[in-house]
Amino acid sequence: MPANDSDSRPLALRDSALAAPSGAEPAHFLPRVEPARFFQRLLRRSWIALLAAIVGGGLLYWHAGTLPKLYRASGSVYVGSEAPVVLDIQAVAPEETQNLEEMRSVEQGLTSSTLLMRVIRNEGLADDPAFAPEGAGDEELVARFAKRVNVALRRGSRIIDVSVDDPDPERARDLVRALVKEFEAWATERQAEITRQASDGLAREAERLGKKVEDTAASLQRFREENPVPGLEGGRDGLPSRDPLATLENELTNATSQRLRLEAEYEAYARFDASDPDALAGLERTERGTEVLSQVRALQLKEAEFSKIKERYLYKHPVYREISNEVETLRKQLADTVKSAGEALEQRYKISSENETKLAAAVARARSQAVDAEGVRDRYRELLRQAEGERELLDSVTKRLRETRIAATVPASFLSWRDNPLVPGQPHSPRRIVHTAAGAFLGGLAGLLLIGLLELGDHKVRNSSVASKVIGSPLLTSIPAVDRPGDGMVLMRDPASAAAEAFRHLRVVLAPQAGGNSGRTVLFTSARAGEGKSFCAINHATALAMQGHRTLLLDADLRSPGLSRDHGSGDENHAGLGGYLTGNIEAASACYATALPNLYLLASGPLRDDSAELLAGTRFPSLLEDAFRWFDRVVIDTPNVLGSSDALAVARYADRVCLVVREDSVDRNDLRQAAERIRSSAGNLVGFIWNEGPKQSGSPTGERPVVPANRKGLGAPQPVAVTAGRPDPDAFEIVPSFS
Repeated sequence: MPANDSDSRPLALRDSALAAPSGAEPAHFLPRVEPARFFQRLLRRSWIALLAAIVGGGLLYWHAGTLPKLYRASGSVYVGSEAPVVLDIQAVAPEETQNLEEMRSVEQGLTSSTLLMRVIRNEGLADDPAFAPEGAGDEELVARFAKRVNVALRRGSRIIDVSVDDPDPERARDLVRALVKEFEAWATERQAEITRQASDGLAREAERLGKKVEDTAASLQRFREENPVPGLEGGRDGLPSRDPLATLENELTNATSQRLRLEAEYEAYARFDASDPDALAGLERTERGTEVLSQVRALQLKEAEFSKIKERYLYKHPVYREISNEVETLRKQLADTVKSAGEALEQRYKISSENETKLAAAVARARSQAVDAEGVRDRYRELLRQAEGERELLDSVTKRLRETRIAATVPASFLSWRDNPLVPGQPHSPRRIVHTAAGAFLGGLAGLLLIGLLELGDHKVRNSSVASKVIGSPLLTSIPAVDRPGDGMVLMRDPASAAAEAFRHLRVVLAPQAGGNSGRTVLFTSARAGEGKSFCAINHATALAMQGHRTLLLDADLRSPGLSRDHGSGDENHAGLGGYLTGNIEAASACYATALPNLYLLASGPLRDDSAELLAGTRFPSLLEDAFRWFDRVVIDTPNVLGSSDALAVARYADRVCLVVREDSVDRNDLRQAAERIRSSAGNLVGFIWNEGPKQSGSPTGERPVVPANRKGLGAPQPVAVTAGRPDPDAFEIVPSFS
């Protein structure tokens, strides 16, 4: 590449290609824990969780051995659907267990404080110092005993399981029995109390009703004496046993019926026609009616006989005449009988009509009298009904009182044993296996928590994606770890390695645009020391030189021995870059030709304390301006950004700044602060290099990088062979003077 003229590329402060990210903190959106890295560290630190699980399991195993042994006795009782019932009164009837809520009531009753306290006192638990500490109150005793008792209703059944834990296996069995026994006794006492209260109430009510019945009977008697009205002597519903009005009305009805019957019969006799005896066929069967009907039948028979005679004899025949006379006689007799019967019926009809008229008058008089006494009778009937109601209530209360007294002698229990409690043979707790498993689980959980806390407290940058977000710039290349780097020049020692290919990739990424002058100066720095910036600088310069670019590797680290540590002997003011910046020597005196063609080293010289002032002066940009006349590329190695301001003083003159980040080495805050400082100093931070090598003294290897150069200073100007417009490296061994 031909050398550029000095006037074709003025040296000035260059605008940053990437603007600083807006916002107070570029990494504010990053997660505190990176999942991939967390699981990697979890696997790497899994021994912590395993150790914590072992310790936790061992501690709880030991603790379980120190706990007292408890034996559990269990039994089950069946809850009957109904308790024995000897009386039908809701207020004093024993409890029924027909639904789930009532079953739950029985279950809760077996663990009630009252029942537990009864068992404690009756079984002497309050006197046991192992159970009841000195000075313990009833509430504490009940709480202690409740922890040992377990009562549960079996799902879908009427069976309740009861279990008790106790250090003594026989006492555990006895306590299960005592719980059920005391519950039955408690229920019986409660039922007896309810029965007694009901009996007292019923007795008082019976006494009150008895007095009230007596008073009502006396009131009825006084009412009858004060109101001498017929019908109050007694009878059903306050009505008299023989009511005169009703009797008269009945007699009037009968008289009317008799009159109508006689009237109909009389009309039948009055319309009698001797030629038609059948007209009387429907008469009532009275004595006279029977006689008339018999004569009618006799006449009919005789007429039938006469009809036959007519067919045989003439009217002058004696037989004909005899039978004809008999028929006439029978008709005459029938007419006389009907006449006398009609006269008798007429007489009876008149008597019946008169009787009916008299009865109607009597009924009218009786009805008038009954209207006056009806109000008295109504009041009497009301009093009588009240008296009968009170007597019935008294009888009912008396019956209930007798039944309640009988119920007091019947037990109220509705529990029956299904499984009797037995003496347990093995302790129920503590279970060492359970304790050990719980301890191991809790210990493992604590170990995982500890790993998580360690991860949360670790602010190191673990992967390139996090570094890109923190810096706010893209990843330029990722350099894998180097096994045998030697002097650090990977491209020379192992050109087929992955690291060498990574530097070739970096050379392509940082190459200037075709036909452009920008991108010729590349500066390598890092946030902290030991990130591998010198390693990256020397290999990038090597890659450029191997591509045919005349490359100057400028060691601007004046604070620590770096790339040119083997070329810095001599007077402090008359050697290396420091001597040039002080004006004591020319740049050619500090420049070395290396064993690699096209690669030259400008040594830093001895260490100096005034490096910041020297690099910020005017001689350093003049040095770069003069270097571009003879070199195609300039690679600058500087100190770390946070350790000094040297890198910031030089970064503004570089076309591109590369920040080297080593894996697991730099803190997020330090990396972000370094990027912000570079941008604030007008440095063009184009990206970062991810160095995966382990942190060692100066490089990803066991050795610090060094440039193999001829230890020969450049003095006065030398003649230079120029080929195709640039110095010929094959014609001369040393670069001409910068002057």
